Amino acid sequence: MRKYHWYALLWVAFFSLGTVAANDTLTQAQVQQLERQCETARDKALAPIRAQKTQACVEQQQRSRRQCERYYATYGNVSIDPSGAPQQGLFYDLPPCRDWLAARKALRMHHAEP
Repeated sequence: MRKYHWYALLWVAFFSLGTVAANDTLTQAQVQQLERQCETARDKALAPIRAQKTQACVEQQQRSRRQCERYYATYGNVSIDPSGAPQQGLFYDLPPCRDWLAARKALRMHHAEP
């Protein structure tokens, strides 16, 4: 029982501290979990901004709430500019996102090794 407790604490500490060490055992599933944590943090940070922009749209542009919510639902996500180049989304500098990007890079580097 104590051995299980030790592994559980280690696992929780690994993800809650947000530190991703470049190790050979990093799996695609772990990287996907970190991506979900990043997107959850981004959605939480973007929610008040999207709500504010939606409210301004309703009040200033006299559009329906449904139209404004649909328009601003993806505000802050990666988008394509008129030249076709991607524009970076907002809040990818949050700690969970930095952890995800570091883990993704480490996994790619690991797979690129001969």
